[in-house]
Amino acid sequence: IRMVDLTKDYPMGDSVVHALRGISFVLRRGEYLSIMGSSGSGKSTLLNILGCLDTPTHGQYLVEGIDVAKLDDDQLSALRRTRFGFIFQSFNLIPQISVLENIEVPLFYQGRHERESRQRATELAERVGLGHRLRHRPPELSGGQRQRVAIARALANDPSVILADEPTGNLDSKTGTEIMRILDELSAQGRTIILVTHERRIAEHAQRILSVSDGAVESDETLPQARR
Repeated sequence: IRMVDLTKDYPMGDSVVHALRGISFVLRRGEYLSIMGSSGSGKSTLLNILGCLDTPTHGQYLVEGIDVAKLDDDQLSALRRTRFGFIFQSFNLIPQISVLENIEVPLFYQGRHERESRQRATELAERVGLGHRLRHRPPELSGGQRQRVAIARALANDPSVILADEPTGNLDSKTGTEIMRILDELSAQGRTIILVTHERRIAEHAQRILSVSDGAVESDETLPQARR
């Protein structure tokens, strides 16, 4: 991933909010990056652009050599579907369907055969420790279990990059530690992970911390030893 002098502006009546101001950085395959900043720093806007959920106003964003600005809506959707897995603070699960069916959702959009999707979703549920909860629905699960479902769903399409937006934000400290252990294991297996957080202790699980303030990179710190 490469960003070059990237900006994002939002018109607000007669004024303009400069959410991102000249962001530049490179992320290598397999890196574990934390983007840290306070509320309103621009970190969530940056994550949305990284995941192709939003587009920059100016600057260049390259994913595996692909210039995102040159893609149309269908191509952007395809890039999201094949390259990225998303983990949200609010889980974003569908409450009316089961754990298994929630994990299968990305596979449905890829047009996978039902039997193949069911097998893949079952394996992922077991991988995150929910093999005994396949038929339960999200309202029947704890917050930590729902976040495990979200992680399994993020892995369903075998993404190049996992984007995690405050994945421990709605969890108690013990459950948050369990969720971070899963992300750490995924990093150890070679996954590229981008984690947004406002907490230093969570950010220190990564190999590198990009600190953002007022829409700009304040520091880019490589950690001598990730906190595992």
